[in-house]
Amino acid sequence: MGAPSWLGIGAQRSGTTWFTALLCQHPQVDLGTNDVKEQQLFHRVADGLVPEAEYFDLFPDDGIRRGEFSPSYLRHPSMSAVVARTMPDAPIVVLLRDPVERYRSAMRLAAFRGRSYPFPVPQQLQTWAGMYADQLDAWAHFVGRDRLKVLVYEQARTEPQPAVDLVWRDLGLEPVPLQHSERPSPTTSKASWDWPEGTREMLQVLYRPQARRLVDDWGLDLSAWESLA
Repeated sequence: MGAPSWLGIGAQRSGTTWFTALLCQHPQVDLGTNDVKEQQLFHRVADGLVPEAEYFDLFPDDGIRRGEFSPSYLRHPSMSAVVARTMPDAPIVVLLRDPVERYRSAMRLAAFRGRSYPFPVPQQLQTWAGMYADQLDAWAHFVGRDRLKVLVYEQARTEPQPAVDLVWRDLGLEPVPLQHSERPSPTTSKASWDWPEGTREMLQVLYRPQARRLVDDWGLDLSAWESLA
């Protein structure tokens, strides 16, 4: 049975499609055999709904570092424990975006899909999705801090080569020059969405302690997160 050589777990609306495309520019890096960026499957394995083999068979041991990037995995409650048991070596990639802007992007996507109002579930889910420090602490508890490659999206967008090189080197690969890294993500939402009264301010109050923990505990430079300045 195979297994992913690398695993991307989050965060949603943080440039993961763009970053995955950059990772796969290396001739020895690719997605699963079905060529899907987001399998959105392993959480079902973690919940006991799908046999492990159905997932792992997508990543044969064929000399290619195959992986996937499903942003919902970061916030799933049982994923980290099952990953620790079944994927003991694969580096785990996390891209974090300014959580207030990430929330807005997610709600714009929900509006585009016709799911934002009047239903509260997307709003509640997307609020939790920005609690990065809590989610990282849970993952670190099971897989260890050293396996988590935590990157700040805004910095990676400005300087993509060092960010991608970090993951390639962790896979035992010599970096190659990136091409067309300035291209926007094809999943960028162009839908309109207005902030409900007080929502942006509430998120700023909620996320500032999370950001302080990311700086203190994870050593991240969050100077580009203007909404929390």
